[in-house]
Amino acid sequence: MTLYTYSRNYTPAVPTLEIYLGLPGESPLVGPLVAVVDTGADGTLVPAKTLAPFWSAETDRIWIVGQWGGRHLAKAYMLDLHIGELRLPAMRVTSDDRGNEVILGRDVLNKLQLRLDGPAHTTEILATKLKRK
Repeated sequence: MTLYTYSRNYTPAVPTLEIYLGLPGESPLVGPLVAVVDTGADGTLVPAKTLAPFWSAETDRIWIVGQWGGRHLAKAYMLDLHIGELRLPAMRVTSDDRGNEVILGRDVLNKLQLRLDGPAHTTEILATKLKRK
């Protein structure tokens, strides 16, 4: 499987995956996006401006609490999330109107078997029960 390099834009470096987003069952419309692998995040966040092509596909509004506290209402979308040859169908993606990072939370990460190799600064997807594209 493909190795993804940690981002050195952070100190310490952070694990990342390259993702694409699309409407359910369709080809991706947005990407590649560098997504931070965040095992402490409940859900997946994407900057609002990145989700502009999907605004008509908004499915819900949900309350979210950011890392600094403070609860606010955010738009949610059901989108296919593509990582390499994998397609994770109909994942909830939440619009983040305050941040500039794509955050992959446990809603996505719990569907993958990952190896985070800190000394080598690489992330590898080892296995999944998902179908390949």
